[in-house]
Amino acid sequence: MRYSDFSVTDFTLDEYFQSWVFNRGDESVDRFWKNWIMDHPEKSADIAEARRILQAIEFKNHTLTEGELAQLWSRIHQTEDVTPMGRKSSPGGYLFLKYAAAIALLAVVTAAYLFSGHKPWKEYRTAYGKTEEIELPDGSRVVLNANSTLTLMSEWNDDSDREISLNGEAFFSVVHTANDQLFKVNTAEGVTVEVLGTTFNVYNRTNETKVVLNSGQIRLNLPNAESGEKILMKPGEMIEYKEQRYKKKSVDPQLYSAWTNNKIILNRTSLSEMISMLKDNYGLEVKVADPVLLKQTVSGSMPLGDPEVLLKQMAMAFQLKIRREGNVIIAEDTNENP
Repeated sequence: MRYSDFSVTDFTLDEYFQSWVFNRGDESVDRFWKNWIMDHPEKSADIAEARRILQAIEFKNHTLTEGELAQLWSRIHQTEDVTPMGRKSSPGGYLFLKYAAAIALLAVVTAAYLFSGHKPWKEYRTAYGKTEEIELPDGSRVVLNANSTLTLMSEWNDDSDREISLNGEAFFSVVHTANDQLFKVNTAEGVTVEVLGTTFNVYNRTNETKVVLNSGQIRLNLPNAESGEKILMKPGEMIEYKEQRYKKKSVDPQLYSAWTNNKIILNRTSLSEMISMLKDNYGLEVKVADPVLLKQTVSGSMPLGDPEVLLKQMAMAFQLKIRREGNVIIAEDTNENP
């Protein structure tokens, strides 16, 4: 069943929804539900009611027997069959049964979750300096860049959108399905990339999203777009979204996806941009003694790999001398006096 077809009870019993309500510290789950609610405002009342039920629950170490579970389901059906007039005459009893049913069933779900280790979603994480190639349930492929997280439901239905959440950077090669299933990539800023089948790169870090289209066509849904307006992108275009504003420009897509081939291509790339990349992908904190150096640019290419080798190549390209002070790397102009 699709989330768009869920009732209040369905949301209450859904493990992925529970994970969001109980705030288990997973930012990707939080992004998914915020983006989903934004796309399905007609379900906001059901979502709010399900949240109220869950937040009223305090779990106890108790599991039901099969007999108790059967009785519980019987009570739920009896409660759902009560007429609106009956509900008005005994609201306290109705709410008690609803909360009691939710508590008991959630105890069962939680126990099963804890003992089986099963999750209804998958999460892929990459460490600093590491990339990973992932095959999705539909045969689409993703190359996940370093220090990135990709989250998706474990099983995709043929009659629902293919939907994932991204924090970091990834290159997508999306297959087109026979029934024209929409493929969605959600980011923390509320940007949603919608495609049927294409190749594109998504960068989502430090409150900024960049989408570069290599082939095919993309529809972008921005959180501040008026009247649900969606931006159409063509190959060779990039959309940059930051602080609720966006701009579109023409670029060479290969510059933004070269990392998938373990190299970076510099095209009048500034030292400031290089430092941001080192922090994003390697977790390196680089400080420049003279801020003027940050505006220097170079062109060329460098292989990605060992961060020490990359630092040395950056030093040669920008004519810098590099030294360490603990975990901080200081970059200075080679012409500066010692």
